[in-house]
Amino acid sequence: MLGSGLRRLLGFFGCAPTTSKEQSYRQAVEQETQQDPESAPVQGGQKVFELAYSVLKAKTEALLANEQALLSQEYNSLLECDVLETVEAAEQTNNAGKNRYVNVLPFDYNRVKISGEDGQDYINASLVQGPLASTVDDFWKMVFENNCSILIMLTRTVENNHIKCADYFNQRPGETAKFGSYRVTTTDVQDVSPDITRRTLQLKLYTTQEVHEVTHYHYHRWPDFGVPEATEPIRHLVRILWQSRSNTQMTVVHCSAGIGRTGTLMAIDVILRRLWAMAEQNASFSLADVKAAVDLPAVVHSLRKQRKGMVQTLEQYYFCYEALLHEMQCALGRPIDEQLSNNNNSTNGCSGTGTAG
Repeated sequence: MLGSGLRRLLGFFGCAPTTSKEQSYRQAVEQETQQDPESAPVQGGQKVFELAYSVLKAKTEALLANEQALLSQEYNSLLECDVLETVEAAEQTNNAGKNRYVNVLPFDYNRVKISGEDGQDYINASLVQGPLASTVDDFWKMVFENNCSILIMLTRTVENNHIKCADYFNQRPGETAKFGSYRVTTTDVQDVSPDITRRTLQLKLYTTQEVHEVTHYHYHRWPDFGVPEATEPIRHLVRILWQSRSNTQMTVVHCSAGIGRTGTLMAIDVILRRLWAMAEQNASFSLADVKAAVDLPAVVHSLRKQRKGMVQTLEQYYFCYEALLHEMQCALGRPIDEQLSNNNNSTNGCSGTGTAG
């Protein structure tokens, strides 16, 4: 059940009665977009980006007004949305050592299971936690058994003298490591950008000699609990994932706990995929459709129903808005508006690869 704070916030998108402050926000959006009533249909791929830009620009301006009062209110309202799901498997005594953090546990209803004898199917995964040294074998078993073809790593193995993720692959091409029943060989390494390294990993199961290839993207400049200095590398990574999409692909995303950086990337990815899909379809849609597509509070709430604590800090939450707004500005060929950026730097530009969709 939605908390009262989130119900009020969803009123921004026509989902509930609005207060005078929220009505002022809606009027600002309508003035910015110069649209007829929200249900009026429009058509055209580029129009999606124009409407999304207008909605996001008005929203970010409102969030940063009055010393970011609305931003804090919106983020804190998500804390009211308690997800009452059980974590019994994670709390079992024999599984306790498989959890990196005692307060970050997968829900029973959607946890990823691996093969094994009774009681041995547990791994702390909603496809998002970085493996412990003692669970690397299980990590690769999960990847193999779920036919995962893309791995996204958003942490370094060591940060601030703390181990954040076990070494589960070799850095250089031609190197092989053995993890339980699996042999992992790094066959190719390429720097996609100064921030992102792409590796091709060959995963081989000893018992059957089956071979599975995995593309591994490592974004290695995202500070723990913080946000990157620029949105462009993350947007670049999301575009790569969209352009390589396949209905049969399974993707694993992880940082350390699998909630902060992971949740932030996933929220950005979900909303941009919605907008790109709408643009590709070139079908009729309305302003209300676009508002629903960029409804960040609803997306974060949905992610937290999958794994508790997704998008861990207020700074990460606003970074989602920044990345979305910047991507729409790039899609329209407009310069990045630094006045609406908490980071307020000059490195949030558009990649030369262009915008997906």
